[in-house]
Amino acid sequence: MITLNKLTYDLLELIRGNITDDDELDLRQIEYWIHNQRALWLKNEMNRFRSIDDDLVQDLGCVELEMADASSCTDFPVGCSILRTKNTIPDTIDLHHKSAITRIGPVNRTQRAFSFVPYNRAVFSGNVRLSKNTVYGFLLSDKMYLKFDANNELAKTLTHVNIRGVFEDPTQVAAFTNPDGTPCYSKDSKYPVSRSMINYMKAEIVKSDLRFKLMAPSDSVNDGDGKVTGNVQA
Repeated sequence: MITLNKLTYDLLELIRGNITDDDELDLRQIEYWIHNQRALWLKNEMNRFRSIDDDLVQDLGCVELEMADASSCTDFPVGCSILRTKNTIPDTIDLHHKSAITRIGPVNRTQRAFSFVPYNRAVFSGNVRLSKNTVYGFLLSDKMYLKFDANNELAKTLTHVNIRGVFEDPTQVAAFTNPDGTPCYSKDSKYPVSRSMINYMKAEIVKSDLRFKLMAPSDSVNDGDGKVTGNVQA
């Protein structure tokens, strides 16, 4: 199992020979490079109409709901009810042809998932008899909303919802908890990346991100006078 901590320290060892003794490479910088290269790779690959690998998907566990303020639902007809998540939902990978949200539904994952639709479709969804029992989820202003008929018995009892997706920064999932109260993510959890991506990411970080840092000016004299020079020859 590959974790963020393992990836970070593997990269630190890989690039340590390329930095001078006075350079202090912040581990948070390496983590940022990892997240950024992962997002770029996934955006390019998944926008080629590739299916979403389950290794890339993260689960937000139990996401608490609240009644939505009426002022945020003015486009919706009378007779529908709106819930929304209390917390903002992490940004997903930006895809052209589909959403990177892979499931929204009851916390019990064996139950039928809800219908996830764009906001402009949610306004008109559920207005016919055959869809009165359907719950529609949509994203608006970084929160997930649920729209349902006021007489929908299942939806009226909802206090939490489960959301799964491919998120741009995997560490933001740490703000959410599983049904047993444990965090949904930590740096020692499985990092959502496929094995085929790991070597690519390491190579790109050394070739582009690290080289850019080494080319940036630094205080090579280390005498406190603020003079800076490049770290490598152009």
